[in-house]
This record gives sequence, C-alpha cells and structure tokens, in this order.
Amino acid sequence: MTNAATQIELLPPPIRTRRPVAQSPLRDLKIGNVPVGFPVVQAALSGYSDGPMRLVARSLGASYALAEVMIDRFVLSLKNRERTRYHLHLDDEDHPVGGQLMGSDPLQFGPAARKLVEAGFDVIDINFGCPVKSAVGGCRGGYHLSQPAVALEIVSHVREAVASHIPVTLKMRRGMDDSSASRDNFFEILEGAFARGVAAITVHGRTVEQKYIGPSNWDFLRAVKQHAGTKTILGSGDLFTPQACLEMLADTGVDGVTVARGAIGNPWIFQQCRELAAGQPPSFPDIAEQRRVLAMHLDLCVAMGEAKSTVATMRTFGIKFARLHPRHEDVRNAFARVKTVEEWAAVLAGWYTHGIEPRQEQP
Repeated sequence: MTNAATQIELLPPPIRTRRPVAQSPLRDLKIGNVPVGFPVVQAALSGYSDGPMRLVARSLGASYALAEVMIDRFVLSLKNRERTRYHLHLDDEDHPVGGQLMGSDPLQFGPAARKLVEAGFDVIDINFGCPVKSAVGGCRGGYHLSQPAVALEIVSHVREAVASHIPVTLKMRRGMDDSSASRDNFFEILEGAFARGVAAITVHGRTVEQKYIGPSNWDFLRAVKQHAGTKTILGSGDLFTPQACLEMLADTGVDGVTVARGAIGNPWIFQQCRELAAGQPPSFPDIAEQRRVLAMHLDLCVAMGEAKSTVATMRTFGIKFARLHPRHEDVRNAFARVKTVEEWAAVLAGWYTHGIEPRQEQP
C-alpha cells in the first residue's frame, strides 16, 4: 500500500566490525500477554512481509512476525472479498502475528485497529518510523516523531479501541534528525506511550532523515533500553547476519530484535540465529534446501493470491533469493525475465538442481 518496497532494499548494509558473540542464554520475549519466545523476529516490510513470506520465515525459526504496514483509511474501506488481496487473511500457523497501521488522522486509527483485531491479528503495531517520502510528505509514519501530542493521541485512540488483552506496540526511529529537539520529542513519545499502556516499542537506530543510509546507532538503542528499564524494547537496524542479531541483543540489552531487510531472500537467518545462540555454527542452505523453500514460497503465493500478483511477487522474491546461489547473477537475470508462474517454476527447475555446489558464506 506504499511505494516503500522499491526503496528499502537497494542500499548495501554498512560494514560493522565482526566480534565474537558471547554465549549466554537468551531471554524469551513476551509482548504484553503474548508469549513470543526466541527474541529474533520478523519485522514489518512494506511490499514483502505478506502471508507467504511470514509462513516461510516461521517454518525456519521466526517466533513472531509483523504484516506489512497498512494505511488506516484503506483498512477501513476494504470489503470482505478484498481481505486476501490486502493481506488480512491469516493462516492458522501465522500466529502470533502483528498488524501494523500507518496514517495521518488520529481518529481513523481506532476503527482501523478494531478491523485488524477482527481479522485475527494478535498485536496492533503503530508505525511512527517509516522514512519514505510519500509517508513523511503525507504526515504519516516517521512524520509523527515531529509532533508528540498527535502521536500520543493516536496511541490513546488505538489503546482505547481494542480489548485490554490485545497488546499495542510502536515502531519508532530515534528521531526526525540528530537535533536535541528531536531527541526530546522521541523520549516524550516513548514515555507517554508506555504511560498509555503500550506493551513494547521497537526502536530503529537511524533517524527519519537518514532513511537507510549510514549505520544504525546501537549506542542510542542501549541508552533507550537503560532509560526504559523493565519495559520491553526491541531493536532494529543493520541486522543482516545472525552474528549481528546476537550482537545487538548482547551489546544493547534490548529484549528482542526485529529483522527487516536481512530477511529478504534469506529466511534462514532465523534458523541461523537459533543455531548460533545454541553454540553451533550457523548452517548455510544448500541448493536442495534453497529449492525446497523457494517452491514452498511459490505454492503459498499461488494458494493465497491472484496469478498476476503472484508472478510479480515471486519475481521480486526470486531475485532476492538468487543472492545465495553460486551463479547468482545468472539466476537473478533469469528470475527477472519471467512473466508467468510456469516460467518461474522452470527457472527453479533449471537452476536449482543436483550437481550445483552452494556458496559457502553469506553474500
């Protein structure tokens, strides 16, 4: 429902110094009264984290997932027949799952939140973090970090609109920019949201102004968690490897981490995090495993979507999965050319076969 899908994955991750991960038991994550478990979860990804992507991630170790962000007024206008098209259909295995709302009018958030609860979402997440031009220019997403009073009005409307057992959470960036006023606004919203009954807040270590450029400020995440004390804080930003996920947990003290771009085309990151946390070397998917998961993803898309949208979706995902293939450029180009489900399946049959040795490390 936004154009963010074309903007979030194009920039390479910043380089971080690789350090040994301290082996210590990880605390299970809980969001309000919803038990999540393993504290590495699937973030909301506009244009990506639909039902099929979430189910694939769950099959590979994601304990919780967020649906792609939905504009409040669009949610309110949906008819029953459009529930699948706009990702309001939830599979029985897709729990616990959060529905994320974004919008500009505080009065529309409450009714939209009730719609998501009626659709079966276990958690309602409010997006105060999207940095793309269309969102900020439309007074949505990260724009609300510049107006704490309006942001907290939105929080109040959502919290009052849904039953007390439904957790309400926030997604924030560390501010509009690096000014002291922006920092003050951030903490006013953080404290006010918890005071209004928010169960957890996810903090991205970049500013809205940064978008996806430059490193995520993990020092800020550490400061936020220390400030919040026992309240639940999740961290986000620069989580492209299992090593980075466990490092963020250890270095900042956050209660959980949300994997966003790092999960596009590599749903195995959740399984790898579990392996690393258990003291085992993270496993890399061989060609047979890549084919199995790609086929699973295709089957889920065919079952849940229309033929035209399925081809577009799987072309995008195939291009991302191709990064793990030893002939990644050839495979990427092959996926980019497909126009039918049959052509996509032919690429899978031709390039993911016995005798092709997998890459030995993450791209």
